Amino acid sequence: MRELSQLAVARSLRRFLYNGAFWGAYAQLVAVTGPIFTGYALWMGLRESDIAAVASVVALGGLVQPFSFMLVRRLRDQKAFVVGVGVLEISLVILVLLVPFLASTPGARLVLAACLILAGTFMSHLVSPLYNSWFSTLLPEEVRARFLGRRMVLVSVSAMAIGYLSGRFLDATQGRYSGFSVLYLFAWIVGVGGYWLLVKVPFPSYIKVDRDISLGRVFVSPFRHPEFGRLLAFYLAWAFAALIANPFYNVFMIRDLSISYTTIGVFNVIYMAMMVLGYRLWGSIVERFGSKPVLQVLMVPRALLPLIWATLTRGNAIIILPVIMVLNGLTFSGLTVAVNTLLFGTVPEGGERSAFFASWAFSNSLVASAASGLGGVLARALSDHEVSLDGVSLNNIKLIFLITAVLLCVPLYLLRRVSDVKAKPAAYLLGQVLRGNPFAFAYNAFLFSHARGFRWRARAARAMGRSRSPMAVERLVRAMDDASPEVRVQAVKGLGETGAEEAVEPLVQELSDEESDIRAEAAEALGKLRHPRGIEPLFRALDSGDVRVQISAVRALGDIGGEEVRERLYRKLRGAFDRLLFPTLVETLSRLGDLRVVESALEGLRHYRSPVIRLQLLNAVCRTLGARDRFYRLLYSEELELTERLYNTLEGLRKRLRGIPPERRARASVVLRELEGALEEGRYGDMPDLALRLAEELDGEGDVARAGLLALRLFCECHREGKAERPEIFSVVCLDWLAEVALWSDQSVAAPRRPWRRCMRPGSEVC
Repeated sequence: MRELSQLAVARSLRRFLYNGAFWGAYAQLVAVTGPIFTGYALWMGLRESDIAAVASVVALGGLVQPFSFMLVRRLRDQKAFVVGVGVLEISLVILVLLVPFLASTPGARLVLAACLILAGTFMSHLVSPLYNSWFSTLLPEEVRARFLGRRMVLVSVSAMAIGYLSGRFLDATQGRYSGFSVLYLFAWIVGVGGYWLLVKVPFPSYIKVDRDISLGRVFVSPFRHPEFGRLLAFYLAWAFAALIANPFYNVFMIRDLSISYTTIGVFNVIYMAMMVLGYRLWGSIVERFGSKPVLQVLMVPRALLPLIWATLTRGNAIIILPVIMVLNGLTFSGLTVAVNTLLFGTVPEGGERSAFFASWAFSNSLVASAASGLGGVLARALSDHEVSLDGVSLNNIKLIFLITAVLLCVPLYLLRRVSDVKAKPAAYLLGQVLRGNPFAFAYNAFLFSHARGFRWRARAARAMGRSRSPMAVERLVRAMDDASPEVRVQAVKGLGETGAEEAVEPLVQELSDEESDIRAEAAEALGKLRHPRGIEPLFRALDSGDVRVQISAVRALGDIGGEEVRERLYRKLRGAFDRLLFPTLVETLSRLGDLRVVESALEGLRHYRSPVIRLQLLNAVCRTLGARDRFYRLLYSEELELTERLYNTLEGLRKRLRGIPPERRARASVVLRELEGALEEGRYGDMPDLALRLAEELDGEGDVARAGLLALRLFCECHREGKAERPEIFSVVCLDWLAEVALWSDQSVAAPRRPWRRCMRPGSEVC
């Protein structure tokens, strides 16, 4: 068969996705350590140690994988072999329904059930190396982690739904044989359906070289590969420790905690939901940081989980178990994605690929069988022992949980020797993951990947940025090349909201691209990042012919701030007058607290007819003087409320005049009465000159006082020329703050609400 086209690969991978969903449901129903088989085994009269024994025997099925080459290499139609033997596997497992009719004693039922399930497992492992080679060969390396994550999501969603529904069904049938029969027959349908989906998937010809591999090479070659050997040692240590306790979790819930099948189904929903979220989250993390740091981080909570299980009682289980399921789902999903990605990347390409998978399965089967067998032995040996530790009663199952927790420390040590060329330090990974909201990122990354409409993609892109997760940067950078301008805009804005240093360079490149239609948004995003590396590109953008880019660059520089930015923006302001850029320069410098902008802003009033721009400039002047947004708030007050508030401000000023010498106070009071009269009579045009006279009487010292006095003088000139707006508001706001600063020089008067940050002259002291 020739090399597959992109279309053929895409269609094949889609069938593998659906195949995963079918088999997720099947595994949930028939897994030996799952709640359904556990309940069925207890119904047949088996004990918890018997279930562990079945798990131990069934694990031996993996030993057949290396020997499968003796048969597979002689086959002409390997795809038919996979499908045919797979259907036989499903059928043999389902025959466990006949055990109660063929055997009457618990011992005989144990042996017969174990034999049927072992036979089915043998069939499964017989085709597993060929299936894995088929799957991994079709799976492109560049999408490997992401696709495995998506497939695991479908597997988890399917298992989650089936787990809950099957629990409800078993409770409705009161755990009778009829309930188990229906569930097992449904398992046969979905299991066979999973193999049926593979019928139309092309089988690559270059897998066929596997038929030339000898049995000796299957056993020897993988263990001569040092990276594979170290990964296998780590995984086997982890699997051995975990599988000792694995057969007993459902037994513990059903028998010791008396939890119903429905409740167990709900817990499984929580567990699977966290796995779905975890697959999306960890798939992206593994692609970016490598598998090893993910394993290093997650093996710690994995070792702690059995300890939490050991603390459960009937009284606290309903509270603690959901927490366990959340932690277990997030932990297991990350470990699974990391190990599978590392395995697929470690196994070499070519004809020996199947041999490595066979050796992996062979080793895992030995360890799984030994671990489950040891668990069964421990369960029997400790069945008559009960230990009390700090008031917590520990029976045989809880003691096994403690043993598992201790043994899980061993793979943590072995992990140090595992190779991963993409790995970043675990501390760096933690620093990145713990910043922002990784779950919001994972959810919106999932939405972005699956959304087809541009509006949904745009919303998801912006939400990824708002998560403030550094992991969003790479996806948002790719989204800047989206065909939809709306998506591009939201992706750039999202990059600015991540707060990540990694977002600076792509935004600088976008800002420098003369053909880009999102340069203005890129400039604003650089401002939100507030990184010094954005300063020079933003100043270069001021020479752009696009006024939108210039305005955005000025605002962004204002967000970054700093002495250098202030000085360079002020030089730009004092340079050649730019009618379009001038208001933004004034606005930005006012936010930076540069008092020198007062004179420029009021002189600039003469250049504009628009009352909107004039009001913007006046608001900037008031803000620069220290009045914050008071001018703006008064501007949009209702007329009656405005007059009252202005009058109250003047009354407050009268009280502050008590702190100045009597002679000055008398003169100032006369002017203040005239000012109040002008306000009461609506003679707003007279108020600027009166405010200026009163300000001169206050005779304040310092840069802010001088700037305020200059502001009133220039405003009076503009007002006489008919170039000013809202004289009543500007006069009162400016005078009020000027009085507060001026009267501060008298020790008997309270300090102003805040001293300002920047003085009028470059290099002068902070006021």
